[in-house]
Amino acid sequence: MSKILGNTLPPEVKDLFNRESTTVVLSTVTPERYPHAMPVHLLCAPDEKRILICLVKNHQSTLNIKDNGKVMVSALDGEDIAVGIKGTAKVVKEPMEANKAMTAIEIEVAEVKSDTTPTVIVTGGVSFKHRSEKTTGFFRTCFDELYAIGGISK
Repeated sequence: MSKILGNTLPPEVKDLFNRESTTVVLSTVTPERYPHAMPVHLLCAPDEKRILICLVKNHQSTLNIKDNGKVMVSALDGEDIAVGIKGTAKVVKEPMEANKAMTAIEIEVAEVKSDTTPTVIVTGGVSFKHRSEKTTGFFRTCFDELYAIGGISK
């Protein structure tokens, strides 16, 4: 059973989101009222109330956010972290300077729930590696721009 943790990111979740190696699942709502889920790798949490992500500006998730702003971010990672974060999303920069095809999205955290269970322990999340050095550079410029938007100094 889920346990509501409050309306701010716990410190361990905020830290997880600022590692540059975390993958979350972003769920949005289509105009037909169906859920639409996708993995997101480009994210950070400037504070306990906001998550910043990069999405392709014409991706269905971006269009859904522009349409209604309702999102759920799911994270399974770290030391038994299993959370669902309900929030409202909006475009804060389009296009991004890092890449004209990208959009910066801000998610305002409304509710955080824990989905840990007594039967299993989460020991890690989705791992990934870049397909090329070009991808590594792309990620670096996107992260740097997200940090600038969020006022994070790295």
